[in-house]
Amino acid sequence: MNNKLILIVTVLLLLIAIVGGSYLWWSVKSSVPSVEPTPSPIPIVSPEVTPEVTPAGEREEKSDLEQIREAFAEKYDKSLEEVILNISENTGTYASGGVSFAGEMGGAMWLAYNDGSGWKITYDGHGAIPCSAVDPYDFPTDMVSECWDEATEGLYKR
Repeated sequence: MNNKLILIVTVLLLLIAIVGGSYLWWSVKSSVPSVEPTPSPIPIVSPEVTPEVTPAGEREEKSDLEQIREAFAEKYDKSLEEVILNISENTGTYASGGVSFAGEMGGAMWLAYNDGSGWKITYDGHGAIPCSAVDPYDFPTDMVSECWDEATEGLYKR
């Protein structure tokens, strides 16, 4: 009985060696690159595809929010990522909202005017809005109903 067990174990080991060797030979053979060169693809340029070129004098249109954020970033020497801005009212010519800067406590309200060439921040801060920040731009009274008159040192109903 002992001889039969040795014979069975030997046959099983031989079968395992043959199967394992065949798998190893197949995996090595398939990983060797073929000697036959393959042609490289020739790039084809389609005449219908033309790169987009912005004509001289034209610039990419940015949203009002982006333009006002840029104005604040420039005014306070901050990166655009630091400017946290919201617009609460925007007529296209006049806008108002709130602004804060990343990493800083609090925030402020702001007013901006667009004369067609871009947004200009006319006021940002807390408290009463100075009349000098709204009168030259003729802000609508429904946006700014009163302002601080520096000459009389009092609130002026607009």
